[in-house]
Amino acid sequence: MTAAEARNLDDALYWDFVEAIQRQHPGYDVEIHNGEYVIVAPHDLASAHLAVKIASRLDRWLEPLKLGRVFDSNAGFIFPDDDLIAPDVSYVSYERLPKVPKTFARVVPELVFEIRSGKQREKACRAKVALLVAEGVDVVVYVDPHSRTYEIHRAGHQPILLSGGDRFEVPELLPGFGFAIDELWP
Repeated sequence: MTAAEARNLDDALYWDFVEAIQRQHPGYDVEIHNGEYVIVAPHDLASAHLAVKIASRLDRWLEPLKLGRVFDSNAGFIFPDDDLIAPDVSYVSYERLPKVPKTFARVVPELVFEIRSGKQREKACRAKVALLVAEGVDVVVYVDPHSRTYEIHRAGHQPILLSGGDRFEVPELLPGFGFAIDELWP
């Protein structure tokens, strides 16, 4: 399938809007939240590096187990309500996504990380976290390099705050996977 054919499978207005935004602001992207177009700021180097570290650690752990795939923020997911969201780091099991499409995937990831960058307001990042939980993502992790904390969000539960020497783990999704959060700060 060509890029033009993939584009035709999705909302043409979305792609026109992305092109218009990126002509003026090449690093910015567009998502659809609650049916409205949202301009998403690019990462700064520290948050981008942190995203790579988290994704690579998760991917290295998953690869030999053949449990699923890890995606970066270039991968967009179309949720059941047609919202298009691109989390910073996402995990989707092979059960939910047996084959990777050449366009955005109509699937809800099991685990996502949203990493606040210096270009994002905390309120906007937290709103995206709440939206991802509402969309049905099993575990949403808000990572704030400014406060050096992780917050683990699950629907119907209070967030769990990790800092200092705490260890990140989600045994209900990935038993045996984890890391000390202090190991990954840039």
